[in-house]
Amino acid sequence: MYLDFLVKVSTVKGKIIRRKKSNVVYIEYEYDRVYDPSRKYTFPKRVTIGKLSDTDPELMKPNQNFLKYFPDAELPESKNRTSRSSCLRGGAYFVLRKIIEECSLKDILGKYFGSRDMGLFLDLAVYLIIAENNAAQYYSDYTYNHPLFTEKMKQYSDSTVSDFLNSVTDDQSTGFLNTWNESRNYREKIYISYDSTNKNCQAGDIKMVEFGHPKVDMGELVFNYAVAYDTHNQEPLFYEKYPGSLNDISQLQFMLDKASGCSQKNQQERRYLLDLYP
Repeated sequence: MYLDFLVKVSTVKGKIIRRKKSNVVYIEYEYDRVYDPSRKYTFPKRVTIGKLSDTDPELMKPNQNFLKYFPDAELPESKNRTSRSSCLRGGAYFVLRKIIEECSLKDILGKYFGSRDMGLFLDLAVYLIIAENNAAQYYSDYTYNHPLFTEKMKQYSDSTVSDFLNSVTDDQSTGFLNTWNESRNYREKIYISYDSTNKNCQAGDIKMVEFGHPKVDMGELVFNYAVAYDTHNQEPLFYEKYPGSLNDISQLQFMLDKASGCSQKNQQERRYLLDLYP
């Protein structure tokens, strides 16, 4: 997938090759050379890192390989304002903004994220709800014709969104969930509805991805995740992610341990009734 901005073509001597195919000039990067002793010949190993701009021969539109081999390259943080639609779809946005205010989400997120990251966080969450889609390549289409929570409704580039997601730490996630649950009335029973599932993964070398027992076995590595809800008011309590080899019973035990830990932390007696949904 090519990114939606232009960067300068790298000037690494002897490593950058321009290859024309049809009417497009692709930029390739030679990252290694392998010598074949039987043929007595050195084979270059190359990868496409972008395609040349139609208007400026010194600029190119990069792809994900460019980010991999040139991680220190300067990238634009935001998109041009002219990439916004003259008509924004604001109905669902205003409804969700009201819910965010009533849940004090900005106050909670503000403890763990800066103003820029908090706005981007909310935009990504609202995008998932409104678009009913988690495909990253369509997020830019959403920002084109929807109001945003970022300051001055700034549209951030794909690389900035990717860097933000990679920067979120376990401490931030855990801290948010702890603060979110601190507002519960611990004198009341909480009825937990708990459901778990698994996802096939092709993202590469991830520690928690393992062969397990997926509902639909495609012969691929998987990871498991689960969400717990308070069935009384239908609010989410917390989520968990697990290595792909863990079965449902083990995941359930982890969840119960976490629920008990919340109880001990707040020094309040809490009782849990568990509803399992297949």
